[in-house]
Amino acid sequence: METTTKTKQSVKLIEGTFNPSEAADILISMISKKINFHKLQRLSALEQYCDDSTVYLDDRIEQLKKAEENTKALIINARNQGYQFKINGTIEIELIKDN
Repeated sequence: METTTKTKQSVKLIEGTFNPSEAADILISMISKKINFHKLQRLSALEQYCDDSTVYLDDRIEQLKKAEENTKALIINARNQGYQFKINGTIEIELIKDN
């Protein structure tokens, strides 16, 4: 019997309506985790290859920091104006082979 591996999958990570505090917990936490992930990758690259360029990682960290600042501003604005957040977040996952 042959088995097949599903190579694409969608995961509904976030779905619902949230007050600004809940939205801040969810969104800022996700962005912070991603920033920390890239910082650890950068540190690992520097430890393994002292002359390795970390430009991509540095740029990605800066992009995420800006996204974090923008998200915080949006949350403050929403809180001040009495808005809630409707968040729908699906992650697309695809298996690929290294060549």
